[in-house]
Amino acid sequence: MTQRPIDAWPASEMGKLLMRRIALVICAGFLCAPVYLGWPFHTAWSIKEAVEAGDSGYLARHVEWTPVKVTLKESMSRMVLGPQEASLEDKQQRQGLWANFKAYYGRTMVDTLVERYANPTGLPTLFSYGRTVRRDLLGTTDPDDGQPLHVRIANAWQRIDRAAFITPTRFEIEMRDKFEPTRVYAGVLELKDWRWMVTELRVRQHQPDTPTGQPIAPPQPETTDLRFSSRIATR
Repeated sequence: MTQRPIDAWPASEMGKLLMRRIALVICAGFLCAPVYLGWPFHTAWSIKEAVEAGDSGYLARHVEWTPVKVTLKESMSRMVLGPQEASLEDKQQRQGLWANFKAYYGRTMVDTLVERYANPTGLPTLFSYGRTVRRDLLGTTDPDDGQPLHVRIANAWQRIDRAAFITPTRFEIEMRDKFEPTRVYAGVLELKDWRWMVTELRVRQHQPDTPTGQPIAPPQPETTDLRFSSRIATR
């Protein structure tokens, strides 16, 4: 039995074949969409598990450490020095010897810390140090210890403040620290060679908003005594 060429089929059969193919594509899309949307979340979770388990091989494959170090140094310098001093490159623009001293040694401390621990073996080591200090010195227990997988995933999900696809190959996520809720980790994952990889990581302090939606202004230093003293000095 010979098959008729497609161009010889009646228009009704061609329409049915086209509709079947369209339906197949739509069904495949519905099946693949949840997998694609959950893919970067799975990578972020797996990186967290790799840090805790000391899986340096997974961290080497899914983190681009060179750009991550750059963004870590930038964000941590702002936390240590403040946004103004961290952004000043010319020492002459800083006022006072203490500002110069703090900026120099603060940057040196941050750079040394990042270079030592922002790598596939250093990050699990740093996590192990922190866990030992919390358990043995501070007496703090990990809420995920002894919990089943679904509970640990739920706890991690509650700490996510923001997650969004900026482009089909760029994903951003912000998550609060497990032990310091005011500390936020902001990461960027990019799809490269069919693998989601962390390409940026920043650490910042979370500033709660006022009821009007405006950030709370930092307290101003008290200057009454200084003004009073200056008036006495001019008399």
